[in-house]
Amino acid sequence: MALTELKGQTTGTQKVAIERGPVRVFAEALGDPDDAYGTDDAPVPPTFPFVMSYWGSLGTGGAAGLPIERLRGEGRAILHGEQAFEYRRWPRVGDVLEGTTVVTDVYEKERSNGGKLEFYVTETDWQDATTHEPVVKAIFTLVINVRPPKTDS
Repeated sequence: MALTELKGQTTGTQKVAIERGPVRVFAEALGDPDDAYGTDDAPVPPTFPFVMSYWGSLGTGGAAGLPIERLRGEGRAILHGEQAFEYRRWPRVGDVLEGTTVVTDVYEKERSNGGKLEFYVTETDWQDATTHEPVVKAIFTLVINVRPPKTDS
C-alpha cells in the first residue's frame, strides 16, 4: 500500500555548491562534448538539477528525499519515473543553492496482472543561497512496481 501519509511532508532542505568537475563529467556522460561545460562559470546541462544534491552537497550530504528504506521490500522494484524542470534562471558553476523538497503527491494504480504501481512525486525548489531568488524547480516521480500476490497453482 502506498505511503499516502507522506503527501505534503517536507523531506528536507539542503545546500549545494555547483562545481565545474561534476558539471563537465555529467555533460560527458550525456554525450555532450560542448566545451562550454568546462569553463569556470559554465551553465549546467538541462537535467543536472536531478543530481545536484549528490554532487556538491554541503553539510548533510545526499538527497533530501523519500524514505527509501520504507519503500523497499520483497516483490517491490524501485524505478525512476518522470523528471521535469522549471527554470527561473539557468544554474551555473559557482552557484550555491538551497533546495527544499516536498512530497506533492502519492497515489497508486492497479495493474491488470494483480500487481500495482505506487507513485511518489517530489518537488525541490532550488533558490540562490545568498539572494534567495528562485532558480529552478526539480520535479521527480519515483515508481514502485509491486508484484502481484503469489497464488498456489
